[in-house]
Amino acid sequence: MRMVVKVGTRVVLHSDGYANGEVLMPLARQISTLRAQGREVILVSSGAVGLGRASFKPRGEETMAQKQALAALGQVELMHMYKRLFELLNIPVAQVLLTRDDLNARERYLNARNTLQALLRAGVLPVINENDSVATDEIKFGDNDILAALVGGLVDADLVVNLTQTRGLLGADGVVVRRVERIDEVVQLVDSSLSAGGTGGMLSKLEAARAALDFGTRMVIAAAAEEDVLLRLARGEELGTSFQQEGGRLGGRKRWLAAARCKGKLHIDAGAARALTSRGRSLLAVGIKAVVGQFQVGELVTVVGPDLLELGRGLTNLSSEEIRRAVAEFSGKRGSPEVIHCDNLVIHRQPRAKEAQPC
Repeated sequence: MRMVVKVGTRVVLHSDGYANGEVLMPLARQISTLRAQGREVILVSSGAVGLGRASFKPRGEETMAQKQALAALGQVELMHMYKRLFELLNIPVAQVLLTRDDLNARERYLNARNTLQALLRAGVLPVINENDSVATDEIKFGDNDILAALVGGLVDADLVVNLTQTRGLLGADGVVVRRVERIDEVVQLVDSSLSAGGTGGMLSKLEAARAALDFGTRMVIAAAAEEDVLLRLARGEELGTSFQQEGGRLGGRKRWLAAARCKGKLHIDAGAARALTSRGRSLLAVGIKAVVGQFQVGELVTVVGPDLLELGRGLTNLSSEEIRRAVAEFSGKRGSPEVIHCDNLVIHRQPRAKEAQPC
């Protein structure tokens, strides 16, 4: 079993900005036990910016450059904390910092995957964080909830565990929702407010679950302070909120397509949408209603259905200008060129909200 464990800032740190040993030490012992059982664990950890603030307090409102400086300062402290913590359990750790760009290019995506697999084979615990000291809005994941889900797809994990301060997703009656198969059926249960001191909230965790389900990976939101939470989840015990649906995992190439950032959009008609989703066909120019953005041959684009929801994404055989010309030339005609081959197309298993992943 391969497990990705994500811990947020409010799990890692107290409100004063210092390490929350009461939660981290039990989690470290559980990770040690899981490894002794032959399970592979990857840790995705927030907290660098919070630790940076504890040692350096910028004057006035924080600028982007100041936040990046805080991340650079705090990342050293964060890894020092994990190094000392896991040394007590004879577990070596390695730092891996990622940005969106690392998953966009196929070669860099494979390099990241190979690095993580090499660390796991060597018995090293990878500790992953977003590279906030260099990341800008254009190349950020947004928060580590999304990062953990994408790492789960990157390494073909069996389970992504999102540890937080809450017991899971709460229903309208205040009771934990134990199992979710469709994100759109529960999204109305949460608001868009952020967790104190963090960058995400429950809505962010639902979007992360949507991504995990697209890969075919199970995800669980559970309380970090729950006794033996990781060991019990590994045993199959029902804790927190589990996001899972029928269907196998995506192949390696299609996991990359689902994770990478898009360069443009293709709006398609209802007939093309049925051909892609029900019959597994390729996308032809005749089914395209509009082309948004400028992109070249072989770049990744979003496919948007007639309801304006993101249907999927794929690699184009033509540039944006060539597609526009083909759409105009073959409108209502047979023999229109193939724009995206079905082998280079991934259809989302979970409905995507409008503009869910901006290009």
